[in-house]
Amino acid sequence: MAADAGLDNAIRIAGALVGGGLALAGGAAGAAIGDGLVGSQTIAAIARQPEIESKARQYFFLTVGLVEAAYFINLVFMVVFIYVFSAK
Repeated sequence: MAADAGLDNAIRIAGALVGGGLALAGGAAGAAIGDGLVGSQTIAAIARQPEIESKARQYFFLTVGLVEAAYFINLVFMVVFIYVFSAK
């Protein structure tokens, strides 16, 4: 009986860690893709109209900040999921 409880606890913790890792990996991939798209479109906009460089940079940093904020929110959710799903 005690061995079954220890095994169940180990499986629960392993599942929480694997699920948290997958969530974090998905968020990191999404942030990387988002940052790449924003950067490429900013370069394209400046290449088309060089006079809007300062305005394009402002939008670039705003958008990158929002994308990275979404990743850090994902990081917080991952930590919460690990603690909730690994607790008894």
